[in-house]
Amino acid sequence: MLGIAATIGPIFLLILVGFAFRRSGFPGDDFWRPAERLSYFVLLPVLIVRNLAKADLSTLPIDRITIALLCMGIVMTGVVLIVKPMLRLGGPAYTSVLQGVIRLNAYIGFAVSEALFGTEGLVLASLFVAIMMPTVNVISIVALAAFVSPDGRPTWRNVPGEIFRNPIILACLIGWLVNASGLPLPGWLMATMSIIGGAALPIALLCVGAALILRFDSARVIGLAVTCVLKLLIMPVVGAALAIYFGLESVAFVVVMLFAATPASPASYVLARQLGGDAPLMAAILSLETLLAAITIPVIVYWAMVRTGLA
Repeated sequence: MLGIAATIGPIFLLILVGFAFRRSGFPGDDFWRPAERLSYFVLLPVLIVRNLAKADLSTLPIDRITIALLCMGIVMTGVVLIVKPMLRLGGPAYTSVLQGVIRLNAYIGFAVSEALFGTEGLVLASLFVAIMMPTVNVISIVALAAFVSPDGRPTWRNVPGEIFRNPIILACLIGWLVNASGLPLPGWLMATMSIIGGAALPIALLCVGAALILRFDSARVIGLAVTCVLKLLIMPVVGAALAIYFGLESVAFVVVMLFAATPASPASYVLARQLGGDAPLMAAILSLETLLAAITIPVIVYWAMVRTGLA
C-alpha cells in the first residue's frame, strides 16, 4: 500500500504545485488558459495517437475490455438518470452532475498507468481512452443538448459538430486507423510525437492543479456530494463487478479500476461553459473529486493489485 501511494503521490504533488503556482500568481494568470488549450488540443491528442499507433493490441482482450467499459459508462449514466428526481436540480446543474460521474481524467489515468506499469500501462490507458472518451463525450454532449436550451427544446443540431470537433475523439480515431492499417510511421515522426507527448502529462497535471478551487457554494452542496459519492465510490464498485464478470485480469483489471476511480476530466468544465451547463458547479465538482481522489485512488489500486497478485 505504501509503495503504491509513493508511486502515485508525485502525480498529486504535481497537481498541488500547479495549485500553488496559480495562487502565487506564477507565471501569471494569462498562462493557464493557453496551457490548458495546448494540453487538450495538441499534447494529449499526440500522446494518444502515438501510443495507439504503435501498440500491439493483438495480445489484449479488446472485445471484453470494450464491452466492460461501455457497460460501465451506460450503467453509471442510468444511475444518474435514476437519481435525477431526488436531486431537484435544474437542467444545467444536472448536466454537470452527469459529467462529474461518467467522465474520466485521462491526465491522471495516463500518469498513474505509466508510473505503475510503464509502456504497458500507457498502451492500456490509450486503449481505454479510445473506448471511453468518445462514449462519455457523446453522452455528455447529448445531455447538454437535451437539458440545456433557452426555449426548453433539445438543440440536437449541435451534437454532430461538437462530437467531430472534439480533439480527443479525433485523436482516438486517428490512432485506431493508423494501428489497423499496419503502416509504419517514419522514425523521425515517432520521435517528434514522443517529445511532444512527453510534455502532455506534466503540463496537464499542473493545469489541473491551477484550476482547483477551495470554496464551494452551499446551494450546490447536495449535487456536489452526490456526484462525488457516485464517481469515487459507486463507479469503482460497478467497474470491479463488470471487470470480474467479463474475466479481465492482471494489468487490464487494475487499469480498469484506475480509470473507474479517476475524477472527472477538466474538459468537463470547458464543455459546460461552452454549451450552457452549470460551470461553477462543474468547477467545484472537479476540485473536490480531485482532492478526494488522492485518497481513494491509492486504496482502490492497491486492492486491485492485491486481487490480481501484482502487489
